Amino acid sequence: MSAVGVSIGTSLPGDVGLEDGVTIAGNAETYLSPRVSLRGQVEWMKWNIIGRGFTGTVRPLVFDANGVYNWERGAWHPYVTGGIGLYHYAFDIDGLPSGSHDNKFGADLGGGLEGFINLHTTVTAEVLFHAVQSPAVGPIGTFESRFWSLRAGVKHYF
Repeated sequence: MSAVGVSIGTSLPGDVGLEDGVTIAGNAETYLSPRVSLRGQVEWMKWNIIGRGFTGTVRPLVFDANGVYNWERGAWHPYVTGGIGLYHYAFDIDGLPSGSHDNKFGADLGGGLEGFINLHTTVTAEVLFHAVQSPAVGPIGTFESRFWSLRAGVKHYF
């Protein structure tokens, strides 16, 4: 069995000079057993730079590979997940040429809840902590690269 999903939510950067922002994720999952799956996920965020004497944005793009374990609880399935990934930080600083970026490796750990609304479709809620090599180096200074993401979405099985 396999599944694809999309989710949207908020991301909470670990750097006080970055404002909480939006996050959008897409994933593809394949099940090794009814309780265990492997998931590939792409997640995009946008954070505004604040309180640093300059303005701009930081836009992380995450490519993660995760293991997932879920528990059967009727229509609701709580789960835990963890994995590793590549974290690409793009920086746009007002007044500077665009295109500055930094790549880091990291890991994520979290959990969520999945509820079946019919035989093939679920709603999801997930919280992940991303422990990323720090700092991310921008064109003007460094940024704490660790963050939280909180998302809700839908998943379809086939």
